[in-house]
Amino acid sequence: MRKGIAVFTFLFTAALAVLSSQELTIEPGDVYIDMVAGEGFHLWVRQKPGMNSILLTESTADPEKLRDSFALRAYEYNDINGDEPRMLNGELLPKDRNMFYLIDSSPEYNELIEDMAFHIYVPLQLTYGYAWSREGQLDIRQGTWLNIRAFSKAYADYSGVYSDNPFILSTRIKELPPAVIPEVADKELEDIMEEAALMTGGEFIRADDGDDAVDKIGRIITSVESGSIDIVLVVDSTVSMKNDINFIQKKLVPLVKTHIEGFESFRIGIVLYRDYKEAYLTKEIPFQTDMDKVQWHLDRITVSGGRDIPEAVYEGIFSGISNYEWTADHRIIIQVGDAPPHEEPVGEITKEMVYLEAADLGISIYPILLPSEY
Repeated sequence: MRKGIAVFTFLFTAALAVLSSQELTIEPGDVYIDMVAGEGFHLWVRQKPGMNSILLTESTADPEKLRDSFALRAYEYNDINGDEPRMLNGELLPKDRNMFYLIDSSPEYNELIEDMAFHIYVPLQLTYGYAWSREGQLDIRQGTWLNIRAFSKAYADYSGVYSDNPFILSTRIKELPPAVIPEVADKELEDIMEEAALMTGGEFIRADDGDDAVDKIGRIITSVESGSIDIVLVVDSTVSMKNDINFIQKKLVPLVKTHIEGFESFRIGIVLYRDYKEAYLTKEIPFQTDMDKVQWHLDRITVSGGRDIPEAVYEGIFSGISNYEWTADHRIIIQVGDAPPHEEPVGEITKEMVYLEAADLGISIYPILLPSEY
C-alpha cells in the first residue's frame, strides 16, 4: 500500500440548512488517501464537530428537488465499509440487499491526519442508481468528480442537516490505472459463437444492425415446420446495444405476429444479460403467448453498463435454458449481442454447461452477432 497526501480540488460547498459552516464543510486539508495499487484507495476525511457520518454520492443535491442524487456503491463487500449501516426514510436499510454503500459513521484515529477521521475504501469501479430510475457506472481515475456528503446525524440520516462537498480527484502520486480491456479478434469471436451453434444444432448468423437482426429472427422462425414452438430471445442490454435494442423494440412483435398462425402453439420468453458487477447479471421475462404483453416488456428495456468488452453471454444463454419450462416440439434460443463471452469463466457457468444442458433439453442455439462498437 502506498500512502500519500491527496490534493482535492473542491468546487463548492452547499449547506442545506442553518448550521455552522465549520461543522459540515470539508476542506482540502481534511482529506487524505492511502493508495492500493491497481485496486483503489482508502479515503480518510477529518471529523469536524457536529459531523457524524459521510456518504459518497455521484452528484450534489438538486436545489430544485427535480432530480435525485444517488449514493455511490461498490460491487463487492469489503470489511471496512461492508457492514456500515445506512438509514433512509427513517429506517435502517437491511444488510442483505448487497448494496455496498460508500458510507462511514464510525470515525477512528488516523496518524496521517493526527485526528479522528472517517474511513471509506473506494474501489476503482463503482455503480449508482437503480434500473427502474436512473443508473450508471463510474471508473475512478485522475480527474474523477466525486461528492462527499457530510451529515449531522449518523448513518447518513437525512432527518438531520447535511452538506455537499464536491471535489475533483487529483493526486501527486501515480495516476489510477484505467480498467483493463481485453482484446478479442473479430475472427476469434466468430469462432466462439459458431461453436455454440454447431454444438446445439443451431446456426451462427451475422447481422448488419438491429434492423437486420430482427429480419434474421424472422428467417429462423420461418425455417421451422408446423407444430409447437418455444423461443427464448437472449439479448445483450449493455449500452453499446442502444441503437440495436430500438429496432428490436419496434420490429420484433409485428414480425412475430405475421409468423405465429401456422403453429399449434407459440411462446416467447426474453432474457436480458449484462455482466458481472453490473446492475444485474441476467433478467428473465417468462414465456408469453400474448404478443401485446411481449411488446409491453420490450418497451421497458433500458440499456446501461458494459465497461469492458466481454459480457455474460454464456450466463444469459444458460439462464434461458434453465429458467424456463420447455415443452414445445421446437425449442430455440436466439442470442443477440455485439460482444464476446469471457474467455475464462468469471462465475460458475461454463460453455460446456451451456452445451450439455441445451443438448439434454433439445434446445438449438442461434447466435446473431451484431457489429461491435468497441
